[in-house]
Amino acid sequence: MKNIKCFVSFILIVAFSSCVFAKGGHLIIAMNGKSEPANLDSQLDPYDSAKVLNNFVADRLVFINPNGAQYEPHLATGWSVSSNNLTWTFNLRKGVKFQDGTNFNAQAVKSNIERILDPNTGSGEAAAEFGLIKSINADSEYKLIITTKEPFPGFLHTLATQLVIWSPTALKKYSISEFSNKLVGTGPFKLTKWIPNNYASFERWDDYNWGPSIKKPRFGPVHLDKITVKFIDEQLVRGTIITTDDANMIWDTPAQFVSKYENSSDYKVVSGFQAGTGMQYVMNITKPPLNNILVRKAIRYATNQNALNELVYEGRYLPMGGPLNNVHTCFNSAIENRYAYDLNKAKMLLAEAGYHDRDGDGIVESYGVAGLEDGTPLRVLWTALSRQAKGEALQGQLRMAGINLELEIVPGPVQLERAQKKTFDLMYERQRIPVPDVLHLVYYSKNTGVGGWAWTGFEDSNLDKILSTMKNSVDPVKACDYAKKAQVIIQENAIQLPTLGQAMIYVVKGELKGFQLGAQGGQFYVYNMYIE
Repeated sequence: MKNIKCFVSFILIVAFSSCVFAKGGHLIIAMNGKSEPANLDSQLDPYDSAKVLNNFVADRLVFINPNGAQYEPHLATGWSVSSNNLTWTFNLRKGVKFQDGTNFNAQAVKSNIERILDPNTGSGEAAAEFGLIKSINADSEYKLIITTKEPFPGFLHTLATQLVIWSPTALKKYSISEFSNKLVGTGPFKLTKWIPNNYASFERWDDYNWGPSIKKPRFGPVHLDKITVKFIDEQLVRGTIITTDDANMIWDTPAQFVSKYENSSDYKVVSGFQAGTGMQYVMNITKPPLNNILVRKAIRYATNQNALNELVYEGRYLPMGGPLNNVHTCFNSAIENRYAYDLNKAKMLLAEAGYHDRDGDGIVESYGVAGLEDGTPLRVLWTALSRQAKGEALQGQLRMAGINLELEIVPGPVQLERAQKKTFDLMYERQRIPVPDVLHLVYYSKNTGVGGWAWTGFEDSNLDKILSTMKNSVDPVKACDYAKKAQVIIQENAIQLPTLGQAMIYVVKGELKGFQLGAQGGQFYVYNMYIE
């Protein structure tokens, strides 16, 4: 009887697995070509697009539940932290293989973190976030012990967002540039080809047999047979591509095309906001004209966020009230209206700073401004990788106040070099981090090294003290309290120009089933997707 039961169970498993494969299908995603990563390895290129593509190929130790409420096991089966909040112990999943057939274990995780921390790798953002790590030890094959220099309340979030696990064997086999087209992880899909400025393709890995809790069933590979990501610059093409049957899904849909699909039963529109700093511009206060707080405040008052939102994004984004966007759990609503749009106030502050339009061209000039030659027009340099349309809209708004905003779109390495050397006025910065640590990353004055984001040059001992206390706080409520205090100082000194919280908008064709948005908007999960 026992053998009969086992045989029946086997038949049921085989039958069920057949149904899983039968769902299958080829998922084609249209992605903004301007968002195509320079390197598919998100340890090196930390932008959302790289992380999305990495999620097809690789797994992480920790998984963020789609509702964003908690962290769940993925390649780790569980973890604990010592009473002094310095030592983290992770128990790892057994029986996991990399796509090259090598074993996943504690040494593999250790190798990946060490790679990130190695300056020769050039991980930048990830290296900065892992900078508090003091030691990493593979205590046994499936137990990893990590000790930090100080309490690190946001450690689980860092692991969930910054640490994809690659095969150490493959990392040794290929150079950094080669590995970008050879990604080898433990994820549900294999990278088959990447042609920059064109497409990236992936095929199902039939040996995949694990996953986070949202993967149902827990055994066997995923449903989809293939995924192709098409990188498309042209907004018109990207906004209408699913109507031509050339794609099943649009990632980061242009806002002007969303209404086309909202009232159609053939499509589904899904959107989410990412908690963090939002789409803001840090101000370089180390040199004129933004070393003058009056000018900085004038820029704040001259910026009409609601108008920007309506003009560029059809009102689908979220106006920001401060250094954190309004969906962040630690957002300080008390400072939200500190710089409500007031064009007259902006002009009065510029006049108080010594700027007057003497020649009638609409741009104010320096007359009596300390450190500047009389008659120099007020010029502000904006350096950004993207969001040109919003820059042009803001350009028009600041001109109404008499400020000449010059837009300059530069490659990523150039932008980072300028940030380090402080050769900019306004610099685009957006961090998608829902924990208060993001303020420490951007505004703690000593975070100026490789991977640091403290570009403003603003130094305030009180702010640094608050941010340090916040970062070391293991109580999330107290950490938020300190974050709110920090936001007051940042806001009052006008060292950043908040604009909008970005909405990630997806249009999904009706035939695509099982689409599930991640906790941070820019991410989605493929575990349960199939084409009907």
